This record gives sequence, C-alpha cells and structure tokens, in this order.
Amino acid sequence: MPLNQTPFAMPTLRDGQRWRGCRVGLLGGSFNPPHEGHLHIARLAQAKFGLDFVWWVVTPQNPLKKNTGGYERRFAQVENMISPYPRQLTTHIERDLDTRYTYETVLGLREAFPQTDFLWICGMDNALIFHKWDHWQELLENMPITFIARPPAGNLVKNCPIRMYNHPQYYQAFGRKTDLKKPGIYWLQGTKMLDISSTNIRNNN
Repeated sequence: MPLNQTPFAMPTLRDGQRWRGCRVGLLGGSFNPPHEGHLHIARLAQAKFGLDFVWWVVTPQNPLKKNTGGYERRFAQVENMISPYPRQLTTHIERDLDTRYTYETVLGLREAFPQTDFLWICGMDNALIFHKWDHWQELLENMPITFIARPPAGNLVKNCPIRMYNHPQYYQAFGRKTDLKKPGIYWLQGTKMLDISSTNIRNNN
C-alpha cells in the first residue's frame, strides 16, 4: 500500500488505484441485524490471513431470503458496530454494482479493483448451502473463499457438499503468504466461536 495513502474511508468503485496491492477480506450478507458473530469471523479472518482490511458487503436483498429488511437501517447498524475497528469498513459496493448474486459481485469487484487481492469470508452455515448459490462453481474458480467453522467442526466439514467438488482445498498454513491471487477453499477451524445468529436476535425481539 502506498505510504502516502490512508484508505480508511469507505471504498467506492472509482477507487481501484487507491487499493492497489492491498489484501482485502469480503464479508457479504444481509446483516439483519449484524451481530458479534459476524464481527468475530471478520476479525479472525483478518488476523489469520494477514488482511489489510475487511470490507462488509451489505446486500440490498439476499436472493435466498424472502425479506432482508430495510437496506439503510442494516447498513447503519453495521457501520455503528464496526466503528471501533478502523480496518473494518462498510461498503455500498453491491448496491452500486446493482448485483443480486455473489458471483456477479465478484466479477464486478475484479473489474473495478484489478490490482487488489480479495478473500471472500463465510461462516460454516453458508458452507452447508453454498451449492445452492448462483454459479457457485464458477465463483469458486474466481475467488479464494474461507469458511470458518465453530468447534467441533470435523463432521460438519467432512459432510459438507462442496467437499465433493474437485477444487483446491486447504486446512492449515494460513497467513500473509497465502496467495490470494489463486482460487481455493480455506477451511478455518478450531477457534472458539460465538453461538449467535441474526434469526435468533430477530425472534427474541
């Protein structure tokens, strides 16, 4: 990252050169509402993969959910929660790209930020339904993805449908040396996770 640049402001699609050479994690979701579990996996991935920043990609509408809730409200909630962490940034990128599916978002990001190294961050709940995502196999061929599982995670990972897909998969040796220019599945396990979900929070309110 150029020393004369301080990219702590919200990234936009016009900022390709500004993020040249950065390692950026992408945490996408509806965040209805965001919670400490989301923040935990974002910070864990940042530490384990030596990421310079994590961008929170707030989706206007999750295609796998009937009602994602108001976009501006969810965006503000994310922004408020991560405000103490300057290298965690909210983005309007999916809204600005006008994309509904992660695969479309990834293609748009590759075009807008050709010299930025990205890693998509997912919880284990998404690993179990990842084969239902639009163009999921093409997505695996275009972006390295980490799935973060709460322990005990052995059986969850072992029986995960995408384990059957013939694609590079890694279980250890993470860090800044991880080549984010190459696609691959990174299973991050063995870390204490928070037992919390957006659905439970909504149901209890």
